[in-house]
Amino acid sequence: MSDAVNYCSEILVTAMQDMTSIVSMYLMLGSKSGAIRIKNAFDKGISQLESFPYSGVQVPDEKLAKFGFRMLIIEKYLVFHKVFDEERKIVIYHVLNGTTDYPTLMKRIHDL
Repeated sequence: MSDAVNYCSEILVTAMQDMTSIVSMYLMLGSKSGAIRIKNAFDKGISQLESFPYSGVQVPDEKLAKFGFRMLIIEKYLVFHKVFDEERKIVIYHVLNGTTDYPTLMKRIHDL
C-alpha cells in the first residue's frame, strides 16, 4: 500500500520566474540538453511533492522553518514551498541556487 496522497500545487509567479531564469541560463550557455534536464527535474520534483508533500526537508533556518517553509533539493537548486494540509495544497514560493545566502534572501523577500 502506498503512502502517496494527492495534493495540488500552486507555483507562484516568483517561483515561475526563478525557474524560467534558470532554464534560460542553461540555454544562454548553449546547453539545450541542460535546460531540458533541469526543467524536467523541476517538473518531477513538484510532481513528487504533490504525491508526497513532506518529501522535502524542513528549512534549517529557524525563522524560515517557524513560518512553515520547507525545501526540496533538485541538483544545486532549492525549491522553497509550504504544505497546506487543510487545502491539500503545496505552494511553491521560490527556486534558488543552493550556493546563495538563501536565509537572508528569503527573509528579505518575505519581510520576516
